Amino acid sequence: MEFKVLRRTVVLECYANRVAREALRDIVEPLKTMVSEMVEYALEHNASQKTLHRVFYERYRREYPWIPTRVIKGAYRDAVRRAKSFRERLKKGKAYTSKPEVRRVTIVYSDNQDWSIESGSLKIKTHRGWVELKYGNNRQLHRYL
Repeated sequence: MEFKVLRRTVVLECYANRVAREALRDIVEPLKTMVSEMVEYALEHNASQKTLHRVFYERYRREYPWIPTRVIKGAYRDAVRRAKSFRERLKKGKAYTSKPEVRRVTIVYSDNQDWSIESGSLKIKTHRGWVELKYGNNRQLHRYL
């Protein structure tokens, strides 16, 4: 018998205290730099996630030792998607610049051991320990739980 895994993404609007904001900011700024560099490389060399891992992983582990490995791997996925999307827009004539601009990034915690939901709060594992993000009532989240 074969089992299928159902995965859902739920976007939550969260409220964080000062410590949590600082911890997430420590991750977001380097992540933006990493994604920008990887998008440029992916466009120039038509690179896959595997190639980006081979080229960038060791360097980013040395440069940003506090960033979790899973976040760096999430940056590969993000960069490959952005590069592919930009190439498609370029072919269609819808790209307005010579290279994509990375304005926003998303920290992706895909593994259950890095986050948990407990009574109206989302707890995320960071380099400063577990930080707590409060969220309001979310019908979609409660439906999936």
